Amino acid sequence: MTESNLTAAELLELSAAGYAAMAAADLLETDATITQRYGAGALASWKANYVQRLLELAAALRIGSPAAFTSRVVWQHNAFLARGREAGDLRTALSSLRATLVAELPDTAGRPAAAYIDEALSVLDAGVALEECALDPADPSGALALKYIAACLEGNPRRAIALVMEAAGDSESLEAIYLDVIFPAMREIGRMWHGAEASVAEERMVSETTRRLMTLLTHRRAQVENTGKTVITAAVAGNAHDMGVRAVADFFEAAGWRSLCLGANVPAADVAYAVQFFGADLVVLATTLTTQIKSLQATIAALRASTGEGARILVGGLALADSPDLWQRLGADGFAGAGEAVEIGRELVGL
Repeated sequence: MTESNLTAAELLELSAAGYAAMAAADLLETDATITQRYGAGALASWKANYVQRLLELAAALRIGSPAAFTSRVVWQHNAFLARGREAGDLRTALSSLRATLVAELPDTAGRPAAAYIDEALSVLDAGVALEECALDPADPSGALALKYIAACLEGNPRRAIALVMEAAGDSESLEAIYLDVIFPAMREIGRMWHGAEASVAEERMVSETTRRLMTLLTHRRAQVENTGKTVITAAVAGNAHDMGVRAVADFFEAAGWRSLCLGANVPAADVAYAVQFFGADLVVLATTLTTQIKSLQATIAALRASTGEGARILVGGLALADSPDLWQRLGADGFAGAGEAVEIGRELVGL
């Protein structure tokens, strides 16, 4: 990360609301038809939109990854299309934001911010394809995931759970069911919500059913020899998504660890306290959005300050996907997806 990137990131974080208000006012003045399409609440709506984009831009600048910002712009572009919005409005809005930042930021900060926006605009101009369902009904796991989603959306969670429990049987590994059925099903309902194919209520129904299912699968699992090691998993402050850390906690428990999941949105100090109180050998931290990377960094710093090198730190999550070496720059000991977490965790603690 360059000094100019850091300066830009800090200014955007400190004054996001102000820059957002200026950009929103400029947008509506530039294109009067936007007010007609978005109604009386257009100014407030676009100001809120800009605040989120600015925080995402700041996060991308902090980690030195234009792709991290572009991926969020593409995400919003597809959400616009799915909800019948004009895709061109997003491009116009980004151009307005760029003009505001170039005019208001010092040149050393404005240039990198503008460059990141330019890269996102170039991707939009090249054309963005809508995400399609990745589940293959001809594949047994894909078919099961589709049946599971369908049963949930039909309002029959007991049937949905029974389908997966029956398929799991006694021979199928917990990890295989999670990685091949549950995770793909959750990604698909997320895609459906993003694409306006499912409501918030429907997405929540699938999520809550999945929590019940995970609990049943975990407690049916036979006990294995205890490793004598303790792992704590947590989604960092600001991260409301805890399904991944719950699954990783289940994987460690199935491998013989004492596994403690703190869930979603855990403040840095509380993670550090739990690691000390329970004498954890390993802590697994998850972050979903780039705007949560500051929380991840703060949590790692809190752990180092309180435990030194006593507990090893393993990180994961979508926010790190566009920057392969980011986990090292943040001071973690390792990076892993859910499927590799136990193996890498064992290596980190010397098992």
